[in-house]
Amino acid sequence: MKGYFITGTDTGVGKTVVTACLATLFKSRGGNVGVMKPIETGVDPECNSAANSDAKFLMEVAGVQDADVCSYRLKSPASPYQAARMEGKELDPEKILISFRALQSKHSMMLVEGIGGLMVPITQRYYVADLALQIGLPLIIVSRVQIGTLNHTLLTINAARQHGLKVEGVILNPSDEGELDAIEAEQGSLIEKFSDTPILGICPYIDDVSCEGIKQNLGRFEQSLKGKLV
Repeated sequence: MKGYFITGTDTGVGKTVVTACLATLFKSRGGNVGVMKPIETGVDPECNSAANSDAKFLMEVAGVQDADVCSYRLKSPASPYQAARMEGKELDPEKILISFRALQSKHSMMLVEGIGGLMVPITQRYYVADLALQIGLPLIIVSRVQIGTLNHTLLTINAARQHGLKVEGVILNPSDEGELDAIEAEQGSLIEKFSDTPILGICPYIDDVSCEGIKQNLGRFEQSLKGKLV
């Protein structure tokens, strides 16, 4: 089974954009790509669209209408465990795994976008890292490029290894379209040096985060990968 579990060094690091770029790339190569965002928080379960739902945006990008893409939507903008507790709900990881297996049976490649970072709790004793391990896909870690990313990325890689997860590599995601300064430009090579983990590429800054905006930047994204993801 081909596919990747896309995690990040933090919330808001750009996992959805990178996942959308990967889905568009593999789809352009003729792949039958399925997507999953197991849990969304800060999203109204009764009123959501591709504009405010990562799951629905990924479905739009991948061109799928699967029913199992998002197992849980929680309105509170908090970690899944905290949001569920605030709303008087309990999250069942097995429900997510059942949905994943159903999607896996329909597609030759799966892209699963995690929730925040690896140590985000889903239940009191079950973290995103545990979910990634049970899903069984190698990790792609999305990291920022500015100073501080070395610490955050090394912590994420160490957490992944402690949980027995295979790390495919890191994709850097800039927060703006300006040129990288000397310090920022060296972050990738430092991550490789201190973690023995490859930098797979750099996601171009995409101002228009839409299906069309992703497609317009696909060439730049694929060029940065240099054939590392096939």
